[in-house]
Amino acid sequence: MSTATSSLSRLQELLPQLFETPDVQGEPYLRCQLTPQISGLVSMEFVQESLLVPGEQITFIPNMPSFVMGLMTSRDRVFLLIDLSHRLGLSSPCPLLQTYQIIVLRISSLMSQTANPNQEMLLGFVVPRIQGVMRVMSEQIIPSQPDISSQLNPYIRGNIMESGKSLPILNLAAVVDQTINQS
Repeated sequence: MSTATSSLSRLQELLPQLFETPDVQGEPYLRCQLTPQISGLVSMEFVQESLLVPGEQITFIPNMPSFVMGLMTSRDRVFLLIDLSHRLGLSSPCPLLQTYQIIVLRISSLMSQTANPNQEMLLGFVVPRIQGVMRVMSEQIIPSQPDISSQLNPYIRGNIMESGKSLPILNLAAVVDQTINQS
């Protein structure tokens, strides 16, 4: 016991920065590619998980809008998958791939009309690529800029500038409402 305790104490003395809690500032956002030229940010507040899913795990649903890719299950929950870029009017539907990158969102609190607000509802966004998590300070957010894409404007709640490029922050409530109303 004393050896382990003394080793830990010695490490804490020698490497104090390893044992300090970092001073993390800003709200976390998941950065994802929407098109080869446009990346966007999704608030981590609503993200359940991100997945890399083989195409055969997605069940096609007939007679649905073209942005609906199908259904899938994760953690014993079934939810709808939508091609986010296509839903936003940015590109053609996702090509048939062997694997898909999916952002699973908890959408109950985003929906304007929920049948049972106590029941958690999920929705999957299929994106070309998940690019990681970044933190954004509220002072960094600037009003929506119409120069990105006119069809994207109703789904943006603001932008941040990174390396001279504008990154849109998606208004998930608008995306979810429009998706549910058209599905």
